Amino acid sequence: MTRLRFDMNPSFRERYGEWGIVTGASSGIGEAFAYALAARGMKPLLLARREEELHRVALAVKERYGIECGWLVLDVADHNFIERVMLACGDRDVGMVVGNAAYNPAGAFTDLSRSDLMRTLDVNNRANLLLAHAFLPRFKKRNRGAFVLVSSVEAFTGMPYSAAYSASKAYVLSLGEALWGEFSGSGVDVLTVVPGPTDTPLLASRKLKIKGMPARDVTEIGLDHLGKGPSVVPGALNRWSFRLLRRLPRRWIVKATGGAMKKIVADMRADKNNSETGK
Repeated sequence: MTRLRFDMNPSFRERYGEWGIVTGASSGIGEAFAYALAARGMKPLLLARREEELHRVALAVKERYGIECGWLVLDVADHNFIERVMLACGDRDVGMVVGNAAYNPAGAFTDLSRSDLMRTLDVNNRANLLLAHAFLPRFKKRNRGAFVLVSSVEAFTGMPYSAAYSASKAYVLSLGEALWGEFSGSGVDVLTVVPGPTDTPLLASRKLKIKGMPARDVTEIGLDHLGKGPSVVPGALNRWSFRLLRRLPRRWIVKATGGAMKKIVADMRADKNNSETGK
């Protein structure tokens, strides 16, 4: 691959710091954040479970942007993950944290295992809470830094057949907006990015008949919005759609989204059965 040079953005790096942590960085929006931070002159420190994919992203960042990129294989659901993260940071000048890792076990609530439900809480909620508690005091003390959380449009309504995930993303949105209020005026920017359907491996696995927004666009809009408000929904059409939906009766929204999600789950189950039987 030919190395691409870029116009480093010293103001962005100086505004926050030299290093930016990204969780769930082995694919999708997390991978896009890795590239976006490097393009703006920050050195990414990438965290994810899948070693091979994480290594691939780290090497791509180095090759594409000619910038140092660190990586650490870990599971944010592990109860000692935050200690490992802090140890890996060492004396690095960490100025941004992007809490992107997520677990999404779609299906009827009673069909999900207890381990699926607890993993949803650990990855989507507990991990982000601990990251905020570990890094935000440091950022406040140095009067600069950024803390970015990635929620989902499912945060806006309880979604049948995605109950645990939609509830967990509502928590992420509320946490991020509340922290934005607490840290306003401190020099620390807190932002929650609320993507709609995004072109990621997860969306592809669901085989939805919709075109997802490029992950790169989601991350660029998010980073451009830092310092401008508590949350951002990337994409003008998405923002219009969500404003419209929020005016409709909650009963109607829950039933409509639940019907759509029930079909998605049924299609996923059929595809799994067909693959297991060789059809």
